[in-house]
Amino acid sequence: MNSRGRAKPWQVKGEKRSTPPMTFEAKRMNSTPEKAAVRLNRYLALVGVGSRRFCDDIITSGRVSIDGKKIDNPGVKVIPGENTVSIDGIPVENPQAPTILILNKPPGVVSTVSDPLGRPTVLDLSKKYAKNRRLYPIGRLDVNTTGAILLTNDGLLCYRLTHPRFQVPRTYLARVRGAVTEKKLAKLNKLVGSSRKGDAYKQGRPRAELIKALDRESILRVTLYEGKNRQVRRLCEAVGLRVVKLKRVQFGPVTIRKLPLGAVRPLQQKEIIRLRKIIQ
Repeated sequence: MNSRGRAKPWQVKGEKRSTPPMTFEAKRMNSTPEKAAVRLNRYLALVGVGSRRFCDDIITSGRVSIDGKKIDNPGVKVIPGENTVSIDGIPVENPQAPTILILNKPPGVVSTVSDPLGRPTVLDLSKKYAKNRRLYPIGRLDVNTTGAILLTNDGLLCYRLTHPRFQVPRTYLARVRGAVTEKKLAKLNKLVGSSRKGDAYKQGRPRAELIKALDRESILRVTLYEGKNRQVRRLCEAVGLRVVKLKRVQFGPVTIRKLPLGAVRPLQQKEIIRLRKIIQ
């Protein structure tokens, strides 16, 4: 109040404040600026996980964590480069120098980062490329299934390649016990589902094809667009066929052609371009 006991313009009657309140601009200038914090749903949309609504759904379902802590509020703020944002435990940040490898997995090797039983892992076969990099497999193969498995340090790429929404094809050669009749093949195709639409894969192409009929066994080529556990084996069992040997020969546009069993190599630039194109 002034010397006459009257309240100054910024004072409420009875208030003892002697200085005027800070303006918004003054507060902004005197506060410590946030380090480019953004809302969690906006951040996920910016790095390409999906639309804002899609990101809201996966956050509220409890699949997203920040620095290891599960978050279900899309409005939580994150600082890119400081906070680690993960979906289903997989980091979604784009590394500055992404590494993408293809491994021709042999039988007996598990497609995990580590194994409590001490079995060899796909990372054990990729140590040459894992120096100063945190690599993890893109999807999984059963311990006895051989063939193509990709490894990367790009969490966002891993997420998109394994999510059913992006319909990335995986092609397998399955040696099965039993006669593959036309009826069984038709039923198998019905179980597998309709083909993916698009120019890269012909619409209407069967996903299960008989490649070779032997005396007691047959060889099938099966193409799936999601990676469920033991899916090829379960589909074949549903039509009375038992898988005795299974090899994945192709993941998306990348094949294991000319890659020896147990060998690993970085993807060529043209392969990376084709791989990223199918998940745009």
